[in-house]
Amino acid sequence: MRIDIGDVRLYFDVEGAGLVPDGATMAERPVLVALHGGPGADHSLFKPVLGRAAEFAQVVYLDQRGSGRSDVGDPASWTWERWADDVIDFCDAVGIEDPVLLGTSSGGWVALTAAHRHPERVRGLVLDSVMPGPAEERLAVFERLGGAEARDVARRYWDGEDVQDDWERVCLPLYSRRPDAADRLARIRWNPDVVEHFRHTLAARFDPWPHLDRVTCPTLIMNGEDDPVATVSAARRLAAALADADEHILPGTGHGTFREAPDHSIGLLRAFLARTAS
Repeated sequence: MRIDIGDVRLYFDVEGAGLVPDGATMAERPVLVALHGGPGADHSLFKPVLGRAAEFAQVVYLDQRGSGRSDVGDPASWTWERWADDVIDFCDAVGIEDPVLLGTSSGGWVALTAAHRHPERVRGLVLDSVMPGPAEERLAVFERLGGAEARDVARRYWDGEDVQDDWERVCLPLYSRRPDAADRLARIRWNPDVVEHFRHTLAARFDPWPHLDRVTCPTLIMNGEDDPVATVSAARRLAAALADADEHILPGTGHGTFREAPDHSIGLLRAFLARTAS
């Protein structure tokens, strides 16, 4: 499905009912708006695991502008602020009053930006593998997982060198240890222009730290112990900076806890939503 929010149409999909029978009444379930990473990937990153949350929530998958099946829009509008405002505009357009925003990787950057720009509109945050740690810490994890070659390729890639093939061959496989990782990556409808815009411009422009006092909603932070980009120290620093945050470090887990440790992650999500509903 697509919906017009002004200058672009955004693609979204839904799993689970928002209202369910409960005796003589209809009970309202929380609404999760799932924001994919990349940036420049699409909502397929969440499927099929996040569909399990449809047992206790309504799950809304959103392709951000420039990504997936949404309109590309003006490249000048590929910013954290515009993507965050798009989330609120989308919720207004479809009538979601108090969403819980769930963001994986850079989707968490969008969710966090929406929460500090529109604190009155966000019921809760679920941040999965979100905050990048210091470069040296990230390189050390790559080296621990993939040796000296992985460290060297990652350093050159982050320095802006044209090593895309080496990055995809050496480093990307270290994000995940699951046997379905290749199929999952193949399903993504990428926009490589957004990926390059992130690498050369947007990554350096993300700085939520001065605004975190405006994030007032409950927040669930999940991070893999073996994540080579969103590091454990950064997750702990983020949790300490927020007013109401639960932090969970998942052992033996790579980038994207819902994909890497689905049972554990869905259990944490269920408990978090129960807490935010009370």
